[in-house]
Amino acid sequence: MHGRKVIQLGIFILLACNSTAQQSISYEEVNIKSYNLYEKGEWTTLLQYGKEYIAASPDFIMLRMRMGYAAFMLNNFSEALIQYDAVLKKDSYNETAHYYSFLCLKYLNQLELAGVHIKYLSKELLQKEKFTKYGVTKIGAELSYKNTQLTTRSDGFYIRLDLYTRLHPNINMYHAVALFNQTISEIKLKNITQNQSIGIKQKEYYNKTILNIGKKWQVVAAYHYLYTPFNNYIFNNNIGLLGIKYNSHYFTLQGDGIVGQVTDTTQLQYNATLSFYPKGNLNLYSISTASYSSRNAKTAVNFKQVVGAKISNVLWLEGNTTLGSFSNFLENDALYVYNAIDKNLFKAGATVYISMDSKVIFHAGYTFEQRKLYNTITTFNQHSITGGLTCKF
Repeated sequence: MHGRKVIQLGIFILLACNSTAQQSISYEEVNIKSYNLYEKGEWTTLLQYGKEYIAASPDFIMLRMRMGYAAFMLNNFSEALIQYDAVLKKDSYNETAHYYSFLCLKYLNQLELAGVHIKYLSKELLQKEKFTKYGVTKIGAELSYKNTQLTTRSDGFYIRLDLYTRLHPNINMYHAVALFNQTISEIKLKNITQNQSIGIKQKEYYNKTILNIGKKWQVVAAYHYLYTPFNNYIFNNNIGLLGIKYNSHYFTLQGDGIVGQVTDTTQLQYNATLSFYPKGNLNLYSISTASYSSRNAKTAVNFKQVVGAKISNVLWLEGNTTLGSFSNFLENDALYVYNAIDKNLFKAGATVYISMDSKVIFHAGYTFEQRKLYNTITTFNQHSITGGLTCKF
């Protein structure tokens, strides 16, 4: 019996040594083969080969670097971020991994979050990307024309000017000023003088700040002020938003709460927003927002869905719909405030984005809204045409 145990122990040691040798050979083979695939530019094969090896064996930095670059060249920026994150867990100062992580976030339209990688980049790389740690990053403008074909509701006009600034690589602030003009007639508003001609010349200021707290998390804070004259009444509307945002590789998730005085009444709204990039880029994306609001002891639940797709190298098409009726509804981090007296029953639209060059983007859109006339059961349709420009620096 003792001799048999000795033989078994010897076989076990021999197998263990042989396994170790095979693993060592496997590493060398993978290192050589992955480099050859990298040199040949066979990105799909390299990425798949690396995943198969990592599934059964410990990874190593150069393999992850090659896989990250392969995913980057395939325009799968989310997959590239997974690989570069694995590199940074082992080598937190790896400038190449930080640089390509920065580029991936930039191409996923998450430039604010990309700021977390700035301190690891050389001046040469920052100059190459024309990235400044402070200053103005974008300017923009939007104009919207709204038509109802009702004699009691004149055409409405909305214009907004945007200014994007970076106060710190991890702190970005967005400013906007807006004007909305419309004349309405509403004899049911008994307290309003000259209620057959109510001139609404609303003035607005909006501010949103995004603070990076690590490589995945962001704090979002916004403030919106609206000055709304209503003949003999003037409403000073103050709205505040505070939220937290988690950024994964293929999706982002934001939860936020909004509180404010809208037309002298307290408005509460809670939102959960999921943005999803199934292909790891902006060739296809979706943004889903569920909202719960409370006002005057009345509650409402709404759901907004946005789906966008890249049609060509310079063209994106986006569709959206908002389900559920609402009054005094707040959208896009409280940037858009629907404070009309007519209840909105349904809203849907489409927007096209055209890249004029690497810095200028033009957008044009159409929105259809079905509304209910104030204090009646009569419904009517509103049609909006919107256009705008954004210029990056």
